Amino acid sequence: MRARTRIVAAVLALPLLSGLAACGEIQEAQQGLQDANQQIQGAQQTMDTAQACLRAINAANFVPNFADPQKAQADAQAKVAELQQLADQTADDTLRQNLLDVQESVQQVADGGVDIEASAEWTSAQLDKYQAVTTTCSRLAG
Repeated sequence: MRARTRIVAAVLALPLLSGLAACGEIQEAQQGLQDANQQIQGAQQTMDTAQACLRAINAANFVPNFADPQKAQADAQAKVAELQQLADQTADDTLRQNLLDVQESVQQVADGGVDIEASAEWTSAQLDKYQAVTTTCSRLAG
């Protein structure tokens, strides 16, 4: 009778033990999903940073045609708005400040404060600001 009790107890415990093993597998699967989700989020953040930097570099590379002052001002006004939008959307504080520095410089052209005689000096300063954007983006990518 005792042997029969042990067999019955073992048979009844088998589904319980199987259930416990399944719980462990479920927990491992959940951890695997969490790890995969973190990797996806990291990849998405890297992609977002790369896209932001590409847009920032393209916007900061602005040098108008100073031979046509009206077009230079109009182009600069459009670029000022684009730079402000990029700065507002950028998560990195250094890149945001770089973009605002470029925007301030371009605003001088939009306001008519830079003519063809002053364009060489402005362009040199603008290239320094562009270099700051590319340096920041290199740091963010690395």
